[in-house]
Amino acid sequence: MTFAAISTIFVSGALWILILFESYRLTEQKTILFLEDEEELLSTMGMLLREQGYNVVLSNKAEEALKIARNSTLHLILADIKLPGMDGLDFFREVRKLDHLQKIPFVFLTAFNNLKTAMDAKKDGAAEYITKPFDFEYLVTRIRELLPV
Repeated sequence: MTFAAISTIFVSGALWILILFESYRLTEQKTILFLEDEEELLSTMGMLLREQGYNVVLSNKAEEALKIARNSTLHLILADIKLPGMDGLDFFREVRKLDHLQKIPFVFLTAFNNLKTAMDAKKDGAAEYITKPFDFEYLVTRIRELLPV
């Protein structure tokens, strides 16, 4: 817990402690890694998720996102499937090899609308498979369900 200031105030002989909170949160801020190669979607989603109160780490390459994942505390990963270099499915498999990320929710956001791929991803442990274009409110609802307070 971080306190911006602690002040002691005496009122009518009684001791009152006034605690001023700056940026106090009842829960820790959750961190989401968003992997997407479309720059406009990457930056827009980053901004919108930050407005929802999440700390967002952005990456447009799976190899870079894997380095971030290895060295960060993440609470959820959003990833595209079709990416240059390592694709999102291979990235998912690599992430699941990392002890500290084996259980965190992994959500695919992709234009790749293939029922078999979606079923395989869910079977392998993906929490969700959402096709583009998607409804932002639905995505936020799913994130809130996957990251309970």
